[in-house]
Parts: sequence; C-alpha cells; structure tokens
Amino acid sequence: MKAIKVKILDYIVVAAVIIWGLAGFWFNIQQVGASEHKYATIYVQKQQVAELSLSTGDQYSYSFNFGERDQHTAYLEVEEGRIRMLPLEDDLCPKHICSHAGWIEYSYEKIVCLPNQIMVTFNESTGGSGREEVDGVTY
Repeated sequence: MKAIKVKILDYIVVAAVIIWGLAGFWFNIQQVGASEHKYATIYVQKQQVAELSLSTGDQYSYSFNFGERDQHTAYLEVEEGRIRMLPLEDDLCPKHICSHAGWIEYSYEKIVCLPNQIMVTFNESTGGSGREEVDGVTY
C-alpha cells in the first residue's frame, strides 16, 4: 500500500477553509443582536397570546393565563433586551425545563414548556399578522 504524502499546499488549503468557516461563524454571531428593537411572541397551545417589546432599557414583568379554563398563571421577566420564564408549580411543570432555559436574548433561542404547550420566541419586528417568513422553497 502506498503512503499518501501531505504537501504544504494541502495544509494551506485546510487552514484557509478553517479560517473562512470561523470568520463566517463569527460574523453570524455578531449580526444576531444587531437589531435595535426586538419583540418576543408568546404562544399557548399554538395561539398567540402576547407580543412583548424587548428594547434596551425595558424592565418589567408580564403574566398570562393558561390551561383548559385559564386557571393557571405563568410569569415572564423582561430586562435589557432579554426575557426569562419564572418557575411554574411542580405539578404543572415537573422538570422545569422552561425556567432552566434562563435568560434568552438571541433570535435562535426559545423557551418551550411542553407539558403546558407554552412557547416564547423572538421577532425582529412587530408582526401582528402572525405570519412567518419563508425560509426556503423546495421543488
């Protein structure tokens, strides 16, 4: 079996690909928080409940009802462009994954509570229509 020799040009190509990939990753991370004004949309059982402003300088608490007859209440905290969900009662959310998500502030982050069908997600601008933009089309 013949051994494959690695030449200096191979190292240069691999280094260029790695540098190019890291530069793209860094650029994407820098652009994630570039929007001046963000909004968080709250869904309960696939229905939009509220849309909250997350502009810099905002600091407030928000509560909303959920459940079959809206008998339970969940609390959110907004502070400096980020949002978090406070823990629910143990019988409603036994693992507390939604509250353990902590503060979220980037568009790719979400808070999800599966037992109660609650989701908090980001928007770059107020939508009102509830439509989502098309990410891609496949034929």
